[in-house]
Amino acid sequence: MKIRATLSLFLSLVLLTLAGCGNQDNLSEGKTDEQIAADYVQALGYTIVAHEGEATKYTLEQKTLENLDYMQLWGVQKQKPDAYFGKDIVTYPFIVKGHPLEQQYSPDDHRICVAVMLVDSKVIGGTSVPLSKVKNLVMVGGAYSIEGKTLKEVKGLNYAEWLEHWKKTYGNVTE
Repeated sequence: MKIRATLSLFLSLVLLTLAGCGNQDNLSEGKTDEQIAADYVQALGYTIVAHEGEATKYTLEQKTLENLDYMQLWGVQKQKPDAYFGKDIVTYPFIVKGHPLEQQYSPDDHRICVAVMLVDSKVIGGTSVPLSKVKNLVMVGGAYSIEGKTLKEVKGLNYAEWLEHWKKTYGNVTE
């Protein structure tokens, strides 16, 4: 009888564990892309002050990467853009508090905006930028990674080295 009870308890624990693991894979099931992006921002430890809604949606093509804005965005990503050619990328920006850029840019004068990029409802990266509270302008210097790292910190190259590599890989730069 003891063996039967022990076996029953063991099987129950195994089933509970499997059910728990299965649920981890489905955490984003039923959530909107914006909710998935917000969860990601909060998982990074940032407090969301404002949701800005869907900002951009585009299909990534090689030609897209010749545009300076997209170059800067992809320059601070850990992964290369190549895996996402032909994919629809949607971006959701959030105004946050508790971001590392607040050490550089006073919260009295700036707000920090993080933008999360998703493909097929999966987070693939993002950026962060300080915005001036005076004119709501992006500060000079381009985007940072979503964690507030510079291009050099992410890629290990200074801007000139990175730009030369970028041109060889993705073509000429256009505005």
